[in-house]
Amino acid sequence: LGMGSALETLCGQAYGAGQVHMLGVYMQRSWIILLVCCLIMSPIYVFAGPILKLIGQEEDIAQLAGSFTILIIPQLFSYAINFPVQKFLQAQSK
Repeated sequence: LGMGSALETLCGQAYGAGQVHMLGVYMQRSWIILLVCCLIMSPIYVFAGPILKLIGQEEDIAQLAGSFTILIIPQLFSYAINFPVQKFLQAQSK
């Protein structure tokens, strides 16, 4: 979410300054940064159950949370693509 918010500011400034070519550059950079972050975070999501057990969470809760985080990994990647597109369009009032 942080990169998307930064993208909103950058795209808004670029659009206001008439540098529309920079809108695409900023969006592509945000996609790369967010997808790399998703790749880094994916192992944490995969091993969330054991990590939660390690820090003292109850067995049942850790197991359910671990199952849930594995199921939402695709959503993590879809947000990495979708959120910058939303901010890109929002900066242009579309």
